Amino acid sequence: MENITSQSATATQAESLTPLVGDLETKLGFGETVNISLMSLAVSDLGSLLTLVWESITLNPYFINEPLPFNSEDVRYLTAAVPHAIFVRIAWWITAFVTFERCLCIVIPLKVKQVITARRTLVINLTIFVVNFLCLCPIFICRSLAKQNDNSTSTLVQTVYCTKDYFPIEKIGFTFNVVSQFSAFIIDLVCTIAIIQILSMKSKWRSETASTSSSGSKAGFASRDKKIIKMIGLISGIFIICSMPSCVNYAVTVTFWEYTQNKRYQNIDKTMWALIVALEAINSSVTILVYYNMSSKYKMVFKQMFSKKEQVSREKR
Repeated sequence: MENITSQSATATQAESLTPLVGDLETKLGFGETVNISLMSLAVSDLGSLLTLVWESITLNPYFINEPLPFNSEDVRYLTAAVPHAIFVRIAWWITAFVTFERCLCIVIPLKVKQVITARRTLVINLTIFVVNFLCLCPIFICRSLAKQNDNSTSTLVQTVYCTKDYFPIEKIGFTFNVVSQFSAFIIDLVCTIAIIQILSMKSKWRSETASTSSSGSKAGFASRDKKIIKMIGLISGIFIICSMPSCVNYAVTVTFWEYTQNKRYQNIDKTMWALIVALEAINSSVTILVYYNMSSKYKMVFKQMFSKKEQVSREKR
């Protein structure tokens, strides 16, 4: 119960911040490719948080124990759990793409605008949305909600398998899910390591070759590079920590299917899912903080928006 309450509270608080992220990105404009990706990330975060709030409601004991005209567990799975997983995977891939784009900015700074254009960025983000929706379609294909009469209760909405071969079909969906998670995870990890390594080499080279510069300028170069390395390391660290339990859990589910089917492991499975959902909510919640530290323009527009609101409130007083 405490896990459900904390997840709902975290998601609700983050949900109030996510539209603000999108509003700020709209004001920044889409001339820069990173703003397109950050806007897409804000949309996916909002979708994951909205579905998480609904899932928290359906998991509430007061909701479950009510004599409702439908099966709350079945409705939760198809209307909350699966859509939430889709939006989370989308956010993962967009995060990996943003990290990859940052890596290109450091590796080929003079050609990056030719390689990553605004149109290509938009197409890539739309492709991420479409592909992730299609990858989890097998789960909807083999399951559907249909009304059935029950003697003990009123009309019941129950999960119905539309095919006898639902087991392999559903396993295909889970396999795609695992591949998607690990692919985004590996791309983000490799790009982050490359960024940190290249920046470290450049920082060392600058300190060695800037013999004609003053010691203050040397310190400025080193300080700036260290700040970028720390920021990227923090972003990647949050993503890796929040995504690792989910990757491990899904990998175990695919390789050892009895993990979710056998009652012997149900306590471990429930504990892992409580941890995974909480970490996913945290990952979506810190988005605005990441934006605020990543982009100086974002920070400037953020301050301008709130300074105007403060002036209006003062004038009303």
